[in-house]
Amino acid sequence: MFRITSRTALMAGVAMASALSAQSAMAQSAAEAPGTVDEVVITGRPIAESQAAALQIQKESPSLVSVIAADAVGRLPDQNIAFAIGRLPGVAVQRDQGQARYVNLRGSKINWTTISFDGLTIVSPEGRDSRLDNIPSALASQIIVTKAVTPDMPGETIAGNVDVKTRSAFDRSGLFVAGKASLGYVELGGGEESDVSLTVSNRLLDGRLGVLALGSFYHRNMVTDNWETDPYQTAGNGRDARPGNQDRRWAREFENKPYRLTRQNIGGVFKVEYEFDDNNKVDFSSIYTSYIDEELRNNYIFRMDNGATTTAATACPTVVAPQTTSGFADICNGNTPQKGTVYGAQITSNFNSLETAEYTWTNTVGGEHLWSDWNVKWKLNYTQAEDGQDAPARTNFASPSNIADRPTIDYDFTDPNNNIVKLFRTVVTGTGSSAVRSKGAAVPSIESFLAPAVSINTTDGGDPTFAYTAKFDVEREFEMFGSPFKLKFGGLFGSRTKKHEEKVYAATLAQITAAGQAFNYDQIRNLKPYQGELQLGYDFNYFSKDAVDKRASDLLKAGVLVRQNTNANFFRVQEEILAGYAMGTWTQDWGNIVAGARIERVKNTGTAFGGVGTANTLVTATNDQVLVFPSAHINWDLNDEMKVRVGFTTGAARPDFDELRPNLVANDTTQTISGGNPDAKPERAYGVDAYYEWYMASGGYLSAGVYYKDIKDALFSQSGVFGRDTLNFGGVDRSGYTLSTLRNGGKGHILGAEAAIAQSIEPFLEDSNVPDWVKGFGVQANITLNDSEFNVPSVGGVPERKIPVIGASDTAYNVSVYYERYGLSARLAYQYRTPWGQGVGEYQVLNGKTVPVANGDVFWDSDEELDFSVRYRVNDNFELTFDAANLTNDRGRRYGDVTANPIELEKFGRRFIAGVNFTF
Repeated sequence: MFRITSRTALMAGVAMASALSAQSAMAQSAAEAPGTVDEVVITGRPIAESQAAALQIQKESPSLVSVIAADAVGRLPDQNIAFAIGRLPGVAVQRDQGQARYVNLRGSKINWTTISFDGLTIVSPEGRDSRLDNIPSALASQIIVTKAVTPDMPGETIAGNVDVKTRSAFDRSGLFVAGKASLGYVELGGGEESDVSLTVSNRLLDGRLGVLALGSFYHRNMVTDNWETDPYQTAGNGRDARPGNQDRRWAREFENKPYRLTRQNIGGVFKVEYEFDDNNKVDFSSIYTSYIDEELRNNYIFRMDNGATTTAATACPTVVAPQTTSGFADICNGNTPQKGTVYGAQITSNFNSLETAEYTWTNTVGGEHLWSDWNVKWKLNYTQAEDGQDAPARTNFASPSNIADRPTIDYDFTDPNNNIVKLFRTVVTGTGSSAVRSKGAAVPSIESFLAPAVSINTTDGGDPTFAYTAKFDVEREFEMFGSPFKLKFGGLFGSRTKKHEEKVYAATLAQITAAGQAFNYDQIRNLKPYQGELQLGYDFNYFSKDAVDKRASDLLKAGVLVRQNTNANFFRVQEEILAGYAMGTWTQDWGNIVAGARIERVKNTGTAFGGVGTANTLVTATNDQVLVFPSAHINWDLNDEMKVRVGFTTGAARPDFDELRPNLVANDTTQTISGGNPDAKPERAYGVDAYYEWYMASGGYLSAGVYYKDIKDALFSQSGVFGRDTLNFGGVDRSGYTLSTLRNGGKGHILGAEAAIAQSIEPFLEDSNVPDWVKGFGVQANITLNDSEFNVPSVGGVPERKIPVIGASDTAYNVSVYYERYGLSARLAYQYRTPWGQGVGEYQVLNGKTVPVANGDVFWDSDEELDFSVRYRVNDNFELTFDAANLTNDRGRRYGDVTANPIELEKFGRRFIAGVNFTF
């Protein structure tokens, strides 16, 4: 058995015990009198007990939430927060290299969900996109996902909020030490995995001072199989002009990107809390999270349309002439978009050493005070974050212009799980434009076609963000019309500044040679062969990171690599938010009503380089708007176990920082302007939820509900009149030029249904004669169904289109079966989601049919993951662990417009890790 001795955990512990034994009165007593219980002893059923603790919080919430207690996070290989909440109802994850990164909450876009630590919203290193793989799950004591927002939450919270409740010294009565140490194996590539964490906390000065320090470190080495077949060649525009071309899409290029990866997560929490007395408390916390990604890319790009000629617009001749061109996109020589031969294709080889360091450092000082029945809470916060984009070395090699020195390529894209190319010599007979090309001998190694280098560069860059927040909340309870009423109001001031900083030093081969230096492939060669599993159609060796980094560094020190002009990439956007809200909770015998409104004034000031022809003029633009967000929630208690919730919410997702930058470049010849859009408005959402919840006396849980969101002012890349005088200089009025940028214009909706169940079998077998071991089984399952739609406005003669909301799967579900008995806790968990959109593409009308210009709308294909975990409690202090992730060896796959046109596939293998958890 183990012990819980905290104020919050005490209440949760009482709730756990009560839910498991149906002693609801005890739970209610604990909830009404926090801190009156010194210690609760719970016996080894961590899954069921964590479930009960989470359900108690969920049941008492004033709006619709889903909750994970800390112990539940540790039951599965949920190394980061995205992994953990991906198992909740209504949540679907997006992965990168098999690692959960973003979440789509009830079919919404990733930027419609906000992140907070201990109730205070923080800015993500990526801006509006709430990236969660940089937050280790070890930091959380519980995670609360709010799906129906209230006025005390930011207006940009359209889909919901993920609140990470960090650990506290007041979770325990005295000195507490806990941690874990695990080592593992990554199947693909044979890399290692490690995961360690340590928490130390204590309460001093008669328990009034709490100090906590926490650190976590995760490390993984792996390789990834990856190929990409895109972008697809524009039908009827310069290549395939044969009749019926509107139904054919030719991949302009094919590439293999066999990664070698090293990924790390580092997390830390330092927290000091002091209680002056029962009515006054202050605290300070400093939280650091980071995600480090070292990528080594052997990137081989087979440019199949290089030097290709446009086919005739007539049907194929009866007699096919000898092959005097590359043959790309020519159905007359037997080629199809899925299979064929290209003669004299260009190979571009990039050997890139990339290092991404993304971090968040957030510091908060706050307090809570009870003065004459007024409860006042305040917080002051400084957050610094950065989306790092360093590249110690990028190199580029390209095939020479001589066709005989380029390969002939057989491409086979008929297998959607393994597009492949094979290499042959190109035989050229004759000279000039009439020279005939044919396929020669097979070439097993791509290194036979490596040509002289083109360039090498090194980059030091990233997007730092600096944010300041001041927030206060005031509550008071009194009677209204003979019933309890709680008034809550507050305000917030926030300032966020995001900018892009970049230093690029580069040189071409000619510049390197002129400086008396050398650069060639032999200087960075590594004799280590390919470690993946895909059949590539050719052999290669990896490059050496140490060698390529040193070559770039030496050339930089010698002054050969020179600073490049990156003005076009610079931006600085400052956002100021002034917000206030008021809400009330009116309690009746049957439940309560929560209603109120929030008002926000948002001012954006963006600075970037623009101009006419080139980006050399510093341009500044501002945008100021006031938004109001009303909401209301009805929580109806049918009885002690059953609850009905109905909610009405509003929200607005603001454009991302880089989308608001005024990096406007005008072309006086075409009277066009390109760049960001400082006038882009937020995407507005108006939603309604209706849910039924049953908190069973057996400790189980059942819920079902429906939701609807009406979306206005959706953002798309479109063209329209510029309408500003920012670029009016030199006597030229450019306000009427056509601006191609991100614009508002779309509208749509999300209609969905959600259901969840969780239940242990034990309560139903209490009075039976079955063996005791049988009673250890339980199940947790949920499903989310979505019907979503956006309209893409008509542009350029293309009629209006209707597509699913970006990020929305039609179906997503989780099923897990667990067993708990005799200190053993095991769970098998399965996740699945159907395809979802990643981005909106361009379309054209060709021969009366609307077809993609290139890839068109891009989708991720269906995603699944099967994980298995075992925990065995040796005694009060030690627990043995084993996790197996991605047992189905699932892959990530993207396609353009339709599934028949895959544009990427990556495989990352299974992972296994074992270790020990300890508590003292």
